[in-house]
Amino acid sequence: MDGRPLGSLVKRVIVLGGLGLFGRTIVEQLRPSGIVAKTASRGPSAEVRIDANDAESIRAVIRTGDVVVDAAGPFHARTAALVESAIEIGFDVVDINDNLDYAESVLALQSRIDTAGIRMLSSASSVSAVSAAIVVHSGIKRPVRVTAFLAPASRHTANVGTALSLIQTIGQPVRILRDGRLQSVIGWSESRPFRMPEPIGPICGRLFESADSLYLPKTWPTLEDVAMYVDTNIPGMNSLLRLAANSNVIRGVLHRSVRIGTALARRLGASAGGIGYEIEDPAGGVVRYVVSAKQNSYLTAVAPAILATQAIAEERFPARGLILPDRHAEPNAIMAFLRGAGIEIREVG
Repeated sequence: MDGRPLGSLVKRVIVLGGLGLFGRTIVEQLRPSGIVAKTASRGPSAEVRIDANDAESIRAVIRTGDVVVDAAGPFHARTAALVESAIEIGFDVVDINDNLDYAESVLALQSRIDTAGIRMLSSASSVSAVSAAIVVHSGIKRPVRVTAFLAPASRHTANVGTALSLIQTIGQPVRILRDGRLQSVIGWSESRPFRMPEPIGPICGRLFESADSLYLPKTWPTLEDVAMYVDTNIPGMNSLLRLAANSNVIRGVLHRSVRIGTALARRLGASAGGIGYEIEDPAGGVVRYVVSAKQNSYLTAVAPAILATQAIAEERFPARGLILPDRHAEPNAIMAFLRGAGIEIREVG
Protein backbone atom coordinates (compact mmCIF):
# COMPACT_ATOMS: atom_id res chain seq x y z
CA MET A 1 0.00 0.00 0.00
CA ASP A 2 1.11 3.58 -0.62
CA GLY A 3 -0.55 5.27 2.34
CA ARG A 4 -3.78 6.26 0.57
CA PRO A 5 -7.10 5.11 2.07
CA LEU A 6 -8.12 1.68 0.83
CA GLY A 7 -11.31 3.07 -0.71
CA SER A 8 -9.32 5.26 -3.09
CA LEU A 9 -7.56 2.22 -4.52
CA VAL A 10 -10.56 -0.02 -5.09
CA LYS A 11 -12.32 -0.13 -8.46
CA ARG A 12 -16.01 -0.96 -8.86
CA VAL A 13 -16.39 -4.75 -8.75
CA ILE A 14 -19.46 -6.53 -10.12
CA VAL A 15 -19.99 -10.27 -9.66
CA LEU A 16 -22.08 -11.93 -12.36
CA GLY A 17 -23.92 -14.94 -11.00
CA GLY A 18 -23.72 -13.21 -7.65
CA LEU A 19 -26.77 -15.03 -6.27
CA GLY A 20 -25.33 -18.51 -6.78
CA LEU A 21 -23.00 -20.42 -4.46
CA PHE A 22 -19.77 -19.41 -6.17
CA GLY A 23 -20.85 -15.82 -6.78
CA ARG A 24 -22.00 -15.36 -3.18
CA THR A 25 -18.77 -16.87 -1.93
CA ILE A 26 -16.69 -14.48 -4.04
CA VAL A 27 -18.64 -11.48 -2.73
CA GLU A 28 -18.22 -12.64 0.87
CA GLN A 29 -14.52 -13.37 0.51
CA LEU A 30 -13.80 -9.97 -1.07
CA ARG A 31 -15.48 -8.03 1.73
CA PRO A 32 -12.72 -8.39 4.39
CA SER A 33 -10.27 -6.66 2.03
CA GLY A 34 -12.57 -3.66 1.76
CA ILE A 35 -14.05 -4.57 -1.62
CA VAL A 36 -17.83 -4.31 -1.57
CA ALA A 37 -18.84 -6.07 -4.77
CA LYS A 38 -22.25 -5.67 -6.38
CA THR A 39 -24.19 -8.84 -7.13
CA ALA A 40 -25.43 -9.11 -10.70
CA SER A 41 -27.86 -11.60 -12.19
CA ARG A 42 -30.95 -11.93 -14.34
CA GLY A 43 -32.84 -12.50 -11.10
CA PRO A 44 -34.90 -9.67 -9.58
CA SER A 45 -33.21 -9.90 -6.17
CA ALA A 46 -29.75 -9.00 -7.52
CA GLU A 47 -28.38 -5.51 -6.95
CA VAL A 48 -27.74 -5.20 -10.69
CA ARG A 49 -29.81 -6.85 -13.43
CA ILE A 50 -27.57 -8.26 -16.18
CA ASP A 51 -27.95 -11.07 -18.69
CA ALA A 52 -24.38 -12.25 -19.37
CA ASN A 53 -25.37 -13.41 -22.87
CA ASP A 54 -26.99 -10.09 -23.83
CA ALA A 55 -24.59 -7.37 -24.99
CA GLU A 56 -27.19 -4.60 -24.61
CA SER A 57 -27.84 -5.66 -21.02
CA ILE A 58 -24.11 -5.57 -20.29
CA ARG A 59 -23.53 -2.20 -21.95
CA ALA A 60 -26.39 -0.65 -19.98
CA VAL A 61 -24.66 -1.33 -16.67
CA ILE A 62 -20.92 -1.95 -16.97
CA ARG A 63 -18.58 1.03 -17.22
CA THR A 64 -15.01 1.57 -18.39
CA GLY A 65 -12.57 0.55 -15.65
CA ASP A 66 -14.94 -1.83 -13.86
CA VAL A 67 -13.84 -5.31 -12.78
CA VAL A 68 -16.39 -7.99 -13.66
CA VAL A 69 -16.07 -11.34 -11.92
CA ASP A 70 -17.95 -13.87 -14.01
CA ALA A 71 -19.47 -16.74 -12.05
CA ALA A 72 -22.57 -16.96 -14.25
CA GLY A 73 -22.44 -20.57 -15.30
CA PRO A 74 -23.04 -22.93 -16.88
CA PHE A 75 -20.34 -21.82 -19.29
CA HIS A 76 -21.26 -24.43 -21.91
CA ALA A 77 -24.39 -22.31 -22.51
CA ARG A 78 -22.55 -18.99 -22.67
CA THR A 79 -21.72 -16.78 -25.64
CA ALA A 80 -18.73 -14.45 -25.89
CA ALA A 81 -20.97 -11.41 -25.32
CA LEU A 82 -19.26 -10.41 -22.07
CA VAL A 83 -15.75 -10.59 -23.51
CA GLU A 84 -16.82 -8.73 -26.66
CA SER A 85 -18.37 -6.03 -24.48
CA ALA A 86 -15.26 -5.82 -22.31
CA ILE A 87 -13.16 -5.16 -25.42
CA GLU A 88 -15.54 -2.43 -26.63
CA ILE A 89 -16.17 -0.71 -23.29
CA GLY A 90 -12.82 -1.25 -21.60
CA PHE A 91 -13.44 -3.24 -18.43
CA ASP A 92 -11.56 -6.19 -16.92
CA VAL A 93 -12.98 -9.72 -16.64
CA VAL A 94 -12.09 -12.53 -14.26
CA ASP A 95 -14.10 -15.71 -14.82
CA ILE A 96 -14.31 -19.16 -13.25
CA ASN A 97 -14.98 -20.99 -16.52
CA ASP A 98 -14.24 -24.72 -16.68
CA ASN A 99 -15.58 -25.37 -20.19
CA LEU A 100 -13.24 -26.07 -23.10
CA ASP A 101 -15.53 -24.58 -25.78
CA TYR A 102 -15.86 -21.33 -23.87
CA ALA A 103 -12.08 -21.23 -23.34
CA GLU A 104 -11.66 -21.52 -27.12
CA SER A 105 -14.03 -18.60 -27.66
CA VAL A 106 -11.90 -16.49 -25.30
CA LEU A 107 -8.63 -17.48 -26.96
CA ALA A 108 -10.09 -16.63 -30.38
CA LEU A 109 -10.38 -13.03 -29.17
CA GLN A 110 -6.83 -12.80 -27.82
CA SER A 111 -5.51 -10.28 -30.34
CA ARG A 112 -8.45 -7.94 -29.75
CA ILE A 113 -8.14 -8.35 -25.97
CA ASP A 114 -4.45 -7.53 -26.09
CA THR A 115 -5.01 -4.52 -28.35
CA ALA A 116 -7.79 -3.17 -26.11
CA GLY A 117 -5.43 -3.26 -23.13
CA ILE A 118 -8.00 -4.81 -20.80
CA ARG A 119 -7.31 -7.68 -18.43
CA MET A 120 -8.92 -11.00 -19.29
CA LEU A 121 -8.36 -13.79 -16.78
CA SER A 122 -10.34 -16.82 -17.85
CA SER A 123 -10.59 -20.10 -15.89
CA ALA A 124 -9.41 -18.47 -12.67
CA SER A 125 -10.69 -21.51 -10.85
CA SER A 126 -9.69 -25.07 -9.95
CA VAL A 127 -9.80 -25.40 -13.74
CA SER A 128 -7.26 -24.11 -14.73
CA ALA A 129 -5.49 -21.77 -12.27
CA VAL A 130 -5.29 -24.25 -9.38
CA SER A 131 -4.18 -26.98 -11.80
CA ALA A 132 -1.38 -24.69 -13.00
CA ALA A 133 -0.40 -23.83 -9.42
CA ILE A 134 -0.07 -27.52 -8.55
CA VAL A 135 2.10 -28.16 -11.62
CA VAL A 136 4.37 -25.28 -10.61
CA HIS A 137 4.46 -26.57 -7.02
CA SER A 138 5.46 -30.04 -8.23
CA GLY A 139 8.76 -28.66 -9.52
CA ILE A 140 8.43 -30.61 -12.77
CA LYS A 141 9.62 -28.19 -15.41
CA ARG A 142 8.72 -30.27 -18.47
CA PRO A 143 5.57 -32.24 -17.60
CA VAL A 144 4.27 -34.67 -20.19
CA ARG A 145 0.98 -35.58 -18.49
CA VAL A 146 -1.45 -33.90 -16.11
CA THR A 147 -4.49 -35.88 -15.02
CA ALA A 148 -7.06 -34.38 -12.66
CA PHE A 149 -9.55 -36.32 -10.51
CA LEU A 150 -12.54 -34.38 -9.22
CA ALA A 151 -14.80 -35.48 -6.37
CA PRO A 152 -16.99 -32.42 -5.69
CA ALA A 153 -18.65 -31.61 -2.39
CA SER A 154 -21.93 -32.33 -4.13
CA ARG A 155 -24.09 -31.49 -1.11
CA HIS A 156 -23.02 -27.88 -1.54
CA THR A 157 -22.15 -27.53 -5.23
CA ALA A 158 -24.96 -29.44 -6.95
CA ASN A 159 -27.12 -27.14 -9.07
CA VAL A 160 -29.02 -27.34 -12.33
CA GLY A 161 -26.24 -25.71 -14.35
CA THR A 162 -23.49 -28.08 -13.24
CA ALA A 163 -25.81 -31.06 -13.61
CA LEU A 164 -26.63 -30.11 -17.20
CA SER A 165 -22.93 -29.61 -17.95
CA LEU A 166 -22.30 -33.14 -16.75
CA ILE A 167 -25.26 -34.76 -18.48
CA GLN A 168 -24.42 -33.27 -21.87
CA THR A 169 -21.03 -35.02 -21.85
CA ILE A 170 -22.24 -38.51 -20.89
CA GLY A 171 -21.95 -40.86 -23.84
CA GLN A 172 -21.24 -37.88 -26.11
CA PRO A 173 -18.05 -36.74 -27.84
CA VAL A 174 -15.73 -34.68 -25.65
CA ARG A 175 -12.19 -33.49 -26.28
CA ILE A 176 -9.04 -34.12 -24.30
CA LEU A 177 -5.35 -33.64 -25.01
CA ARG A 178 -3.99 -37.04 -26.00
CA ASP A 179 -0.72 -37.76 -27.80
CA GLY A 180 -0.04 -34.04 -28.09
CA ARG A 181 -3.28 -32.95 -29.76
CA LEU A 182 -6.91 -32.39 -28.90
CA GLN A 183 -8.78 -35.59 -29.70
CA SER A 184 -12.44 -36.48 -29.57
CA VAL A 185 -13.40 -39.34 -27.25
CA ILE A 186 -16.67 -40.45 -25.69
CA GLY A 187 -17.42 -38.81 -22.36
CA TRP A 188 -17.70 -41.14 -19.37
CA SER A 189 -16.32 -44.02 -21.52
CA GLU A 190 -13.10 -44.46 -19.54
CA SER A 191 -12.54 -44.73 -15.81
CA ARG A 192 -9.54 -44.17 -13.58
CA PRO A 193 -9.18 -44.85 -9.83
CA PHE A 194 -7.62 -42.38 -7.44
CA ARG A 195 -7.22 -42.54 -3.67
CA MET A 196 -8.50 -39.48 -1.87
CA PRO A 197 -7.92 -38.98 1.85
CA GLU A 198 -10.71 -39.78 4.28
CA PRO A 199 -13.55 -39.03 4.59
CA ILE A 200 -13.71 -39.08 0.77
CA GLY A 201 -11.71 -42.29 0.32
CA PRO A 202 -11.04 -44.11 -2.97
CA ILE A 203 -12.88 -42.76 -6.01
CA CYS A 204 -13.38 -43.97 -9.55
CA GLY A 205 -13.52 -41.04 -11.92
CA ARG A 206 -15.04 -41.05 -15.38
CA LEU A 207 -13.60 -39.20 -18.36
CA PHE A 208 -14.77 -35.60 -18.59
CA GLU A 209 -13.89 -32.52 -20.66
CA SER A 210 -12.24 -29.44 -19.17
CA ALA A 211 -10.43 -26.25 -20.16
CA ASP A 212 -7.19 -27.71 -18.72
CA SER A 213 -6.68 -29.55 -22.02
CA LEU A 214 -6.49 -26.22 -23.81
CA TYR A 215 -4.85 -23.89 -21.29
CA LEU A 216 -2.14 -25.98 -19.61
CA PRO A 217 -0.25 -26.76 -22.88
CA LYS A 218 -0.09 -23.01 -23.52
CA THR A 219 2.20 -22.76 -20.50
CA TRP A 220 3.85 -26.19 -20.76
CA PRO A 221 4.24 -27.12 -24.46
CA THR A 222 5.82 -30.44 -23.41
CA LEU A 223 2.42 -31.73 -22.30
CA GLU A 224 1.18 -34.65 -24.38
CA ASP A 225 -1.78 -35.77 -22.27
CA VAL A 226 -4.21 -33.69 -20.21
CA ALA A 227 -7.51 -35.11 -18.98
CA MET A 228 -9.99 -34.90 -16.14
CA TYR A 229 -11.93 -37.73 -14.48
CA VAL A 230 -15.00 -37.01 -12.37
CA ASP A 231 -16.62 -38.98 -9.57
CA THR A 232 -20.00 -37.45 -8.65
CA ASN A 233 -19.46 -38.19 -4.94
CA ILE A 234 -23.15 -39.11 -4.66
CA PRO A 235 -24.21 -42.66 -3.65
CA GLY A 236 -25.43 -44.63 -6.67
CA MET A 237 -25.07 -41.76 -9.12
CA ASN A 238 -21.92 -43.06 -10.83
CA SER A 239 -23.66 -46.35 -11.65
CA LEU A 240 -26.69 -44.52 -13.02
CA LEU A 241 -24.52 -42.31 -15.23
CA ARG A 242 -22.63 -45.35 -16.54
CA LEU A 243 -25.97 -46.72 -17.72
CA ALA A 244 -26.90 -43.35 -19.21
CA ALA A 245 -23.67 -43.34 -21.21
CA ASN A 246 -25.07 -46.24 -23.24
CA SER A 247 -28.74 -45.27 -23.30
CA ASN A 248 -30.36 -42.25 -24.92
CA VAL A 249 -33.55 -43.05 -23.01
CA ILE A 250 -31.89 -42.89 -19.59
CA ARG A 251 -29.96 -39.79 -20.60
CA GLY A 252 -33.20 -38.12 -21.65
CA VAL A 253 -34.86 -39.01 -18.35
CA LEU A 254 -31.93 -37.50 -16.46
CA HIS A 255 -32.16 -34.33 -18.50
CA ARG A 256 -35.89 -33.95 -17.92
CA SER A 257 -35.64 -34.65 -14.18
CA VAL A 258 -32.52 -32.55 -13.55
CA ARG A 259 -34.17 -30.35 -10.92
CA ILE A 260 -35.32 -33.33 -8.90
CA GLY A 261 -31.91 -34.97 -9.25
CA THR A 262 -30.17 -31.80 -8.13
CA ALA A 263 -32.36 -31.58 -5.04
CA LEU A 264 -31.55 -35.21 -4.19
CA ALA A 265 -27.84 -34.58 -4.73
CA ARG A 266 -27.92 -31.72 -2.23
CA ARG A 267 -29.57 -34.02 0.29
CA LEU A 268 -27.57 -37.22 -0.32
CA GLY A 269 -24.26 -35.89 -1.62
CA ALA A 270 -21.06 -35.55 0.36
CA SER A 271 -19.96 -32.48 2.31
CA ALA A 272 -16.32 -33.41 1.83
CA GLY A 273 -14.75 -32.89 -1.56
CA GLY A 274 -11.47 -32.55 -3.35
CA ILE A 275 -9.45 -32.67 -6.50
CA GLY A 276 -6.44 -34.88 -7.10
CA TYR A 277 -3.63 -34.55 -9.62
CA GLU A 278 -1.10 -36.83 -11.27
CA ILE A 279 1.83 -35.05 -12.91
CA GLU A 280 4.27 -37.08 -14.97
CA ASP A 281 7.79 -36.06 -15.95
CA PRO A 282 9.64 -37.08 -19.17
CA ALA A 283 11.32 -40.01 -17.41
CA GLY A 284 7.98 -41.54 -16.37
CA GLY A 285 8.11 -40.38 -12.76
CA VAL A 286 4.73 -39.42 -11.33
CA VAL A 287 3.89 -37.17 -8.39
CA ARG A 288 0.39 -37.03 -6.91
CA TYR A 289 -1.27 -34.20 -5.01
CA VAL A 290 -4.63 -33.82 -3.34
CA VAL A 291 -6.48 -30.60 -2.55
CA SER A 292 -9.35 -31.54 -0.23
CA ALA A 293 -11.44 -30.59 2.77
CA LYS A 294 -14.19 -32.01 4.98
CA GLN A 295 -16.07 -28.74 4.56
CA ASN A 296 -15.88 -25.74 2.21
CA SER A 297 -13.79 -27.49 -0.47
CA TYR A 298 -15.76 -25.46 -3.03
CA LEU A 299 -13.54 -22.50 -2.08
CA THR A 300 -10.91 -24.14 -4.29
CA ALA A 301 -13.01 -23.23 -7.32
CA VAL A 302 -13.00 -19.50 -6.53
CA ALA A 303 -9.68 -18.90 -4.74
CA PRO A 304 -7.73 -17.73 -7.85
CA ALA A 305 -10.57 -15.41 -8.90
CA ILE A 306 -10.75 -13.87 -5.43
CA LEU A 307 -6.99 -13.25 -5.27
CA ALA A 308 -6.83 -11.88 -8.81
CA THR A 309 -9.80 -9.59 -8.27
CA GLN A 310 -8.29 -8.19 -5.09
CA ALA A 311 -5.04 -7.46 -6.92
CA ILE A 312 -6.75 -5.82 -9.90
CA ALA A 313 -9.16 -3.76 -7.79
CA GLU A 314 -6.32 -2.50 -5.61
CA GLU A 315 -4.08 -1.71 -8.60
CA ARG A 316 -1.58 -4.47 -7.77
CA PHE A 317 -1.96 -6.38 -11.06
CA PRO A 318 0.08 -4.59 -13.75
CA ALA A 319 -0.22 -7.19 -16.52
CA ARG A 320 -2.81 -6.61 -19.24
CA GLY A 321 -4.21 -8.55 -22.15
CA LEU A 322 -5.18 -12.21 -22.06
CA ILE A 323 -3.53 -13.61 -18.92
CA LEU A 324 -2.96 -17.37 -18.89
CA PRO A 325 -4.07 -19.27 -15.75
CA ASP A 326 -0.55 -19.85 -14.40
CA ARG A 327 -0.29 -16.06 -13.91
CA HIS A 328 -3.67 -15.32 -12.34
CA ALA A 329 -2.16 -15.48 -8.85
CA GLU A 330 1.09 -16.64 -7.31
CA PRO A 331 0.93 -20.40 -6.61
CA ASN A 332 2.09 -19.85 -3.04
CA ALA A 333 -0.65 -17.24 -2.54
CA ILE A 334 -3.30 -19.66 -3.81
CA MET A 335 -2.06 -22.38 -1.48
CA ALA A 336 -1.87 -20.02 1.49
CA PHE A 337 -5.44 -18.87 0.83
CA LEU A 338 -6.72 -22.44 0.66
CA ARG A 339 -4.87 -23.60 3.74
CA GLY A 340 -6.16 -20.57 5.62
CA ALA A 341 -9.67 -21.73 4.72
CA GLY A 342 -9.02 -25.21 6.14
CA ILE A 343 -8.35 -26.90 2.80
CA GLU A 344 -5.53 -29.41 2.86
CA ILE A 345 -2.92 -29.61 0.10
CA ARG A 346 -0.55 -32.53 0.24
CA GLU A 347 1.53 -34.87 -1.82
CA VAL A 348 0.32 -38.46 -1.66
CA GLY A 349 1.84 -41.76 -2.60
